[in-house]
Amino acid sequence: MHKRAWMWIGGWCLATGLMAGLTGCRKPISDVADLVVTLGPKTKMRFVYIPALKRYVGQYEVSNKQYRCCKPSHNSGQHQQLTLNQDDQPAVAVSWNDANNFCAWLTKNSGGSQWRFCLPTEQEWATVAACGKSVEYPWGDGPIPRNWNYFGVENPEPGQKLNHNDGYRASCPVQKSGANAWGLFGVGGNVWEWCEDADDTEGKTRVLKGASWSDCAPLFLKISRRSSYTADYTSSRIGFRVIAEPMTSTPKTPDASAQAQPAKPETPPAPEADAADK
Repeated sequence: MHKRAWMWIGGWCLATGLMAGLTGCRKPISDVADLVVTLGPKTKMRFVYIPALKRYVGQYEVSNKQYRCCKPSHNSGQHQQLTLNQDDQPAVAVSWNDANNFCAWLTKNSGGSQWRFCLPTEQEWATVAACGKSVEYPWGDGPIPRNWNYFGVENPEPGQKLNHNDGYRASCPVQKSGANAWGLFGVGGNVWEWCEDADDTEGKTRVLKGASWSDCAPLFLKISRRSSYTADYTSSRIGFRVIAEPMTSTPKTPDASAQAQPAKPETPPAPEADAADK
């Protein structure tokens, strides 16, 4: 395992030396340091620099613990009496509006004059899913890796399912959702991910990519597959990932009619003395 050096600057730090050896990650893709942002007490968010985008991309889907730093009352609920609300599970029951409000909150509280946080565009998402290659599926060629969270034989329900057991009947912890060749977890499966793009001329519907723990049909697992819902829609199968871009880059400016709705202010959560860093 490679050693890391840490450099703290204000509320964020750079971890120098991207670590190899992640499941599915054959080698570092860049010598540029990781970006690690502090969200709250013992809660951080890690971003990996992607040279093809000249952007940092969240290494994991946003977790419940991370999302609750912005919205303490959030509850991701459950599916068939299986909780979706553990701290390390992905935040679901989150609309496109909610995800954008989180990005705005993160920019205001942790971006300083350096970083702007936003949802990836569909093209940015596809770039990191394919890892710079011409492939149909986000894991590349060959069979689906065992630790990628799709709908498999771990589910007792009758019907179509994959002939593999990832150990999770619903969403799994974001750090256990399988890494692609660039070291990004959950790009395929676990939860669908909101993208910045509108899927209609009015900007009322927004693009989703990546499939989820409830999907098994090969068509749904492809990088090219897209879905879309209205910006206020929520589901137990939909979450999001965040990217970080320099403030000097041109900001994304969606139509006024499609701007995220303001979030209601909430009291910040109390420090969690025994919580582990995420």
